[in-house]
Amino acid sequence: MKRISMDAFLNFRFLGNLKSSPEETRFAFLAAQANLDKNAYHHTLYIGDTSRVDKLMKLKKNQDFLFLNEDRLLLNYQKNKKEEKALKEASQQSYYSYDLSTKSLDKAFDMPFPAKLEALIDEHTLLISATMLKEDHILYEGDEDARKAYLKEKKKDSAYEDIDEIPYYFNGMDFTANKKKQLFFYDIVANKVTPVFDQSFSMGHYLLSEDKKTLYYTGKTDEKVMSMTSKIYAYDIETKTHQTLYDKTDYDIVKMVEVGDELLVVAKDFKDHGLNQNPDFYLLQDGALNLLAKYRQSFGNTMGTDARLLGSESTFVKDDQFYFVATIDDHNDLKTVDLNGNIKTVYTMDGAINGVLLLKDDIFMIAMHKQRLEELYRYDFDKNNISMMTRLNSRVLSNHYVAKPKKVVVKKDNHEVKGFVLLPKDYDPKQSYPAILDIHGGPKTIYGQIYYHEMQYWANEGYLVFFANPRGSDGKGDDFADIRGKYGTIDYDDLMDFTDRVLKKYPAIDQKRLFVTGGSYGGFMTNWMVSHTDRFKAAATQRSISNWLSFYGTSDIGYFFASDQTDGHPLRDLNKLYEQSPIKYALNIKTPLLFIHSDKDHRCPMEQAQQLYAVLKTEGLDTKLVWFKGENHGLSRGGKPHARLKRLNEITEWFNKYNA
Repeated sequence: MKRISMDAFLNFRFLGNLKSSPEETRFAFLAAQANLDKNAYHHTLYIGDTSRVDKLMKLKKNQDFLFLNEDRLLLNYQKNKKEEKALKEASQQSYYSYDLSTKSLDKAFDMPFPAKLEALIDEHTLLISATMLKEDHILYEGDEDARKAYLKEKKKDSAYEDIDEIPYYFNGMDFTANKKKQLFFYDIVANKVTPVFDQSFSMGHYLLSEDKKTLYYTGKTDEKVMSMTSKIYAYDIETKTHQTLYDKTDYDIVKMVEVGDELLVVAKDFKDHGLNQNPDFYLLQDGALNLLAKYRQSFGNTMGTDARLLGSESTFVKDDQFYFVATIDDHNDLKTVDLNGNIKTVYTMDGAINGVLLLKDDIFMIAMHKQRLEELYRYDFDKNNISMMTRLNSRVLSNHYVAKPKKVVVKKDNHEVKGFVLLPKDYDPKQSYPAILDIHGGPKTIYGQIYYHEMQYWANEGYLVFFANPRGSDGKGDDFADIRGKYGTIDYDDLMDFTDRVLKKYPAIDQKRLFVTGGSYGGFMTNWMVSHTDRFKAAATQRSISNWLSFYGTSDIGYFFASDQTDGHPLRDLNKLYEQSPIKYALNIKTPLLFIHSDKDHRCPMEQAQQLYAVLKTEGLDTKLVWFKGENHGLSRGGKPHARLKRLNEITEWFNKYNA
């Protein structure tokens, strides 16, 4: 068998944006692939029905599309670089109509500002969204001279940001101060934009009713300190009137969906387990949220992988039942809840469900089944199984060594820690091997038994790789996930006990050649480990947290996440935050430490790496900081291809240096 190379991910197809036609006779989705020459991801559009899937066309860097009817698609598209440049300068967006029967591509219109296609209201009206400053509304309200004057003036303002709210930037979006997420109706024939909200309102979630007459939505008006809870409103599309359906701000509204004649709301109140509390199901009736079913399990897919790039919807309604994806233990389930509050598991995926779609009576899933890369699957209700609809990634890893995860469980008094081991290629238990402990982010995410490129690559390079879901992880309920105020204690113990169990079960591991790495929370824990034990020969900390006190004021989520997770305020409970900060114990670190961090990472800002790096460098420790320019918190999963290669190579070379 061949070895998996570092750059193998360049050939992966990342599936997503799965959508159906209005009459549910067809679906379409995107497959993204890295383009190393352009240092970007290019997208190919695929079309399918219940029997087959066909390649339609290449969209290059564009991703936005929707069905106008059963035979026509609307695509965000530019025919050439000249058109692309002109649109960028004019702050416009072009759309083309693709006829599936004639295979013709024709210019449809130029949107007067960059926006995202949300839904088709009728044959000539679109629902679109955009995040805008109040001043940006001139782009559709004003004439051409007013537009040009505003865009010219806006270029002058690019040298600074006016900030009077928090958060004022957001990972992956850069500065967001004073920008509001808005919905609009766009009349294709009249080329007219009509806003749904006042310019000071910022939308949270929305739901378009099945009859397309009502918009249910959440959001706030000119909120200077963003809160997590919201009221629920309704907008009557015909009468153009707004109504408050739920006037309290005591719930975080996770999802809204129509089931029968009821509005089902997925929500949580944070009272028992803070921000990471799992939600329950409610019915919105007569101005009240009435509990339908106490759920308190994971809602959605929180399984980590670096072989997923695009997103897709993960819920739908069928026969008065709400179907949703859930993360349970180390995998995803497709579950339902009905109007009687009954929660059932429909299908247990041996892997991850990255998107679901209902096409009349058929369910389609974008999934990572076992160790396969993403493919589209069709679910059979009668047989309760899935069948592959695509084989877009079937050749990528063919005849290559893909390690199968070996389960390792540590049973403790009141819980167990489940993890996995990837054996190196050509593993011989009589030989001696280095090993890498890989720690996931979150902390409320999980590692599952799906393909993870960096870990498979290291296994192919001769390392035994092991990873686990300690307390703080998702998939096992609120109590297991709740480590507020306990960072670096019970979670650290779980990972150390897991390491001990792996070493005992696999004596071929050379205990003098142990390495550790992780990102985000995994970076925090890497920092914590090397400041509390010398058992690792070298470590690589990525997009990490080193100081909860400064994280509070610099992270886009810091002002609420830091207090929630540490169970303290940076001034009122200074010692509590400092006790849980790896920087406090920096002088204990003797392990060579590599820092991987990005300067557009607003989730775990660069200063978190800089602080710890400066201390270790001045103390004479072997350390290195790799500063990625223009990348954000998602570097390892969605960073530009060149940056992803650089990152993986730096970590591998760092470990190889100490493996010699």
